Amino acid sequence: MRIIRTAILAVIIVFGYLINISAQEISLPKVQNSTNFKLTINGIDKIEGDIRIAVFNSEEKYTKDPVYAIVLPVDSTTMVWEKPKMPFGEYAIAVYHDKNRNGKIDTNLLGIPKEDYGFSNDARGRFGPASWKDSKFRLVENRLSAEINIK
Repeated sequence: MRIIRTAILAVIIVFGYLINISAQEISLPKVQNSTNFKLTINGIDKIEGDIRIAVFNSEEKYTKDPVYAIVLPVDSTTMVWEKPKMPFGEYAIAVYHDKNRNGKIDTNLLGIPKEDYGFSNDARGRFGPASWKDSKFRLVENRLSAEINIK
């Protein structure tokens, strides 16, 4: 019986030690390398529907898998979105005015968007979204703001 208790105690000690080690390997991002980011969206022609914002942090995920996304009801012809404690890094932003609130950018038969849209740096694509290279910007200052003019 004593051997079983000793074995159980040893397992508990080892398991507790392993949990401690794995907990040390995972750390949260430090907030000291972040800023309060402010995005201003200009060019909204009608006060209706939603503004949809997607923020991407890599070329591989660009236009596919945003790191941040938000839907804001349109209440003005100029909208402002603020993201507190946004980590420093490289980003690109895509925005569109979802006038009918169907959750997608409506296009005509040729695939040309019928709803206004824009990208960071006011980049525009020729036949599709603006490129990562043209849209990306670095967030490295204590406070950064950006503007997108949708068309």
